Amino acid sequence: MQWTSETVISSTIALRSYDGRYMKVSTDEGGLAFHDRHVDDNAKFALINLANGKISLKGPNGKLLHMPHSSNHVMCIGSEGGVEFEVVHLGASCVALTISAHHEVGVKTRFLSSGVGKEPCSGSLVVTDDMDGPSCCFVVEILDY
Repeated sequence: MQWTSETVISSTIALRSYDGRYMKVSTDEGGLAFHDRHVDDNAKFALINLANGKISLKGPNGKLLHMPHSSNHVMCIGSEGGVEFEVVHLGASCVALTISAHHEVGVKTRFLSSGVGKEPCSGSLVVTDDMDGPSCCFVVEILDY
C-alpha cells in the first residue's frame, strides 16, 4: 500500500484483547504489546479502509503496522507497505485480524495474536498459523466521538 492524499482514515480505534488489555506502541522503535487496561495516546490507531476491502492500522507514532521479521511478527514501523488485515467477525463482539500469506502451495491465512515475540523479535506481536484461542480474539473500540 502506498500512502497518498486519498488514503481513507475512517476511524480512530483501540484494539482490546480478550482479557481486557489494550494494544499499544510500547517503544520508540515501534514495538507493540498488549499492556494495561487503560486507553491512552499509545493505544490509539488510525483505521484505514483499503480499496480491496481490507484494513491497515497506523499507530500513534505515525507508522503502519508492518511485518519485518520473515512474516511471523508485527511491529509499528512501516512508512509504506503496511499489513493488510481482513476482519473476521467471531461473535460476542470479537474479531480476528487475518493476513493472507502467499506460500509455494498457495495462499495461507494467518492470524494476528496478542502474544509477544521472543528474541530477535522482542517488541513485536506474533502472527500464528492457527486460530490460537483467545489470543487471536480482539474487541475493536471506536474512539471517534
